[in-house]
Amino acid sequence: MAVEKMSMLNVVGNINEVDNVVKDLILSGKVSLVNSLKQIEENSFMFNVEAKNVEKAIELNSITSFTNREYCEDCSKKINELKSIYGEKLLPNMNCLNEKYNLDESIESFHTIYDKLTKLYGEFNSAKEEINHIDEFYKNFIYIKDVNVNIEDLRKLEYFSYTFGVLSKEDRLKLRKNYENILAAVFHTGSSENGEVYLIIYPNNVREECERVLRSLNFKNIDIPEYFSGTPEEILKSIERKRSEIANRMKELEDFLNKFKKDSLEEVECFLGKVYVAEKIKQAKEQMACSNNFFYLSAWIPDVDRNEIEDILSNYEGLLVIFNAENGMHKMKTPTKLRNNKLFKPFETLVNMYGIPSYNELDPTPFLSITYMFLFGAMFGDLGQGMILLIGGLLLSKKQDKKVFGQILIRLGLSSMIFGVLYGAFFGFENVIPALLIRPFENINTILKSAVIIGIFLIFISYVYSILNSIKRKNLKEGLFGKNGVVGFAFYILLLSLLGGKLLNKTIIPRKLGGILSVVFIGLMVFKEPLSNILLKKRPLYDEDVSSYYIESGFSILETLLSMLSGTVSFIRVGAFALTHVGLFIAFQTIGKMIGTQVGNIIVLLLGNVIIIGLEGLIVFIQGLRLEYYELFSRYYEGEGIEFKPIRFQ
Repeated sequence: MAVEKMSMLNVVGNINEVDNVVKDLILSGKVSLVNSLKQIEENSFMFNVEAKNVEKAIELNSITSFTNREYCEDCSKKINELKSIYGEKLLPNMNCLNEKYNLDESIESFHTIYDKLTKLYGEFNSAKEEINHIDEFYKNFIYIKDVNVNIEDLRKLEYFSYTFGVLSKEDRLKLRKNYENILAAVFHTGSSENGEVYLIIYPNNVREECERVLRSLNFKNIDIPEYFSGTPEEILKSIERKRSEIANRMKELEDFLNKFKKDSLEEVECFLGKVYVAEKIKQAKEQMACSNNFFYLSAWIPDVDRNEIEDILSNYEGLLVIFNAENGMHKMKTPTKLRNNKLFKPFETLVNMYGIPSYNELDPTPFLSITYMFLFGAMFGDLGQGMILLIGGLLLSKKQDKKVFGQILIRLGLSSMIFGVLYGAFFGFENVIPALLIRPFENINTILKSAVIIGIFLIFISYVYSILNSIKRKNLKEGLFGKNGVVGFAFYILLLSLLGGKLLNKTIIPRKLGGILSVVFIGLMVFKEPLSNILLKKRPLYDEDVSSYYIESGFSILETLLSMLSGTVSFIRVGAFALTHVGLFIAFQTIGKMIGTQVGNIIVLLLGNVIIIGLEGLIVFIQGLRLEYYELFSRYYEGEGIEFKPIRFQ
């Protein structure tokens, strides 16, 4: 439950080994690459200069960035074609990457497979298209089989032309009305599912006029291929024979294609893995530097993974590997990797929504996890409704894209169930189970006061967090004199004591002493910069114009007073929502009774539970986040870090 310690990894090796070294580091999923060229230019790239490393050091003077190399110009296009051929999602096979990585050797084999597959697939599609064409032709041509005319005789007509075609029912009526305008013999040969089939014979000298009229009637020609001859009945038999031949050839092609796809699948997916790796290596090289003979790599790694990385790199001879513990010598920000147990892990998402913790900042996830579950349960305490949230979380957690939200919902549901037992609430009813602690609606003042006390306790912890963060950052000014430091914490306690004494009519701190301490604390916060610089023996005492500093400090004190008071009172909403939760269900109960029927009452109560779980659950979820972000995070958490993002295959 902390921020992982980081080290900077510097690697120098033979440039011929770069692809395999980078591949193994990516496979580990433990390194976050940084710009090596920038590291070298800033003299942050560290390694031991010994006799055997002299050449590596000398070539630092001629380093450059890697030039992008196109491994396979048309591979992406061909891979997409193969995906459509396989009819399923091709997945990169990463198991074949354990051996030495060499994409070039696989490209030729891939092209051979691609050529054969596309050829077979093309032949299969051609046969399929031909069958579709024959079937379409057959559907209409079957209706002229009884026409006792040899097609060859029609083709040999010297002064006449002919055409077979189909008209819709409506267009057939239009044709009848235009009989006197068409210088042609029109023969109705049958009816198909597409319309009425006709044979039309017309003189050659009126061809254009007849074709124009037929086009206006949406006449669809039935083309008879030249290789068909004889009567329509004989042609139909030829069509059936030809279709059977093509179908047999298509079945053979399909069987052979499926077998070849199955036999080549592993090799194709292995190649996909290598292409995917090539893209990742190319991406990695954009962060690396090289010379004529060596490559230079820099990366952040968690200290806990150091032994694993050393084992990976030990497989290569001649590699120079240096680990530098993070000690502030690097000018770049150290990335942050959080380490939390299974209970707190999902809540990292809520932390990251506000900002990534800085490397020198305490991880707020455990504190947020515990307090957020507590606040949600306190505001939405119900055994039955919490159970629904739990079930919803279990279902969502099975979906990869909603897994984290589902895990959060499970924990909030459990918290709601626990408070439901404490409140004695079950699907809104307060007479089903006994209350182990308190019934909110019967103890309104107690609930509201308790909410404020809980808020004060949480604010106290946030001050402790803030002071510890300042110690980690070695920030004396904010840690000691800041509004969220030791002085600010003392001032907050003083204000609570004075206000508490006033409300309780008791003297917790004498007014005179309280007034003197208030002036002292305010003065310390106003003069925090010169005081901290005096203690640290730094000059000048002010980092900005003196008048601007004091104007800003004055307004800052006013803002501090307001935030202390409003932040404390803001937690009263925890009690208010606990009461609202009960009150809302009472409203639905009243509406149900007004309906006057048992069925109507049940429907209203069911609808009420749905609205409460959906709408009020969402509002409480948001209000809990608001308290975490604005009343607690604003006191101790900056969230200005950068996330540790290792390069990996996903």
